Amino acid sequence: MSNKAVVCCTPFDSDWRWIVEELAAPDVRWKYFSDKVKYSWQIYLQRPNLNTMMAGFRAVSYAVRHRARLLITFDARLSFWCALICRVLGIKLDHLAFSFNFAELPQGLKKRLFGFAFRQITHVRVHSHMERTLYSEYFGIPTDRIEVRLCTMNVPPVSSDPPELDEPYVSAVGGNARDYQTLLETSRLMPDTPMVWVVRPENVAGFDLPPNVHVLQNIPYPKAMNVVKNSRLTVVPLKGSQVPCGHVTLISAMLLEKAIVATDSVGISDYVIDGWNGLLCRPQDARDLADKIRALWVDPDEADRLGENGFKFAAENCSEQSVREDMFEFFKGYGLAAEVVETQAE
Repeated sequence: MSNKAVVCCTPFDSDWRWIVEELAAPDVRWKYFSDKVKYSWQIYLQRPNLNTMMAGFRAVSYAVRHRARLLITFDARLSFWCALICRVLGIKLDHLAFSFNFAELPQGLKKRLFGFAFRQITHVRVHSHMERTLYSEYFGIPTDRIEVRLCTMNVPPVSSDPPELDEPYVSAVGGNARDYQTLLETSRLMPDTPMVWVVRPENVAGFDLPPNVHVLQNIPYPKAMNVVKNSRLTVVPLKGSQVPCGHVTLISAMLLEKAIVATDSVGISDYVIDGWNGLLCRPQDARDLADKIRALWVDPDEADRLGENGFKFAAENCSEQSVREDMFEFFKGYGLAAEVVETQAE
């Protein structure tokens, strides 16, 4: 294990130095790749996303040339391209696929291709127990390679903007696998309850929005968190009972001490305990969703209790310290860990 090169490949403008380098031994050499668009001509390579493919190719090529001890990828898209390149070229790399998640599973030929690639990956981290079973069965990834680590984050940044409305309101934030059609029907059952949605344009395409619904699109993350922070409660409406999405939104709301009403999905059962840190409603049931919202809308004390319990849960189970401890133990297994690491983040 004399070679201590590690390659990180991310789908965003971040290289994870904030966590991995402080946990690793000083002689570990790091190299980072991203599919972020840097040049104007690259915008024409996004359908299909050739930028992602090229980022994966560069990462794998560098790992091979420098005999990297480990390849770490973030997001299933980059994990796929790196794993596929390795599989096709017969390259053997120890590969950690972190934050492995699909809002929608690939179908048909794509499913077979993804499974062909993913069976190459040696370590997979998912954010729920439901996903561990799902991805193992769907893609044929051996179960013992998949480990559950709850989604982690710090208290989210909140912009200093004034509240979006001058009166109490219900917030809904997020785009992946969301069921805004049901929430739309719910809003019509509650015409006197203001709502603020932070969505992607496609989430509300073709909607005839009632007067009590205010929609914001493509706003900065701190502004979205301002919307959540200043709401009485937040809603996470999911498309069904088998949806493994919404984890970041849930934890953000918990860390902001907001009561949550969410669709009852096994994909979030690791996070929301009905009646303790949130309320669950039946999938695609506008009336049940309305009843759960009303229960908290008319009882602010109960909403506060759920918000307080949510904060306790997130602080104990979803902090950055949790992922630091996990990655430190992982690096130890590869002889990459620092001899001494502070037990608490500064």
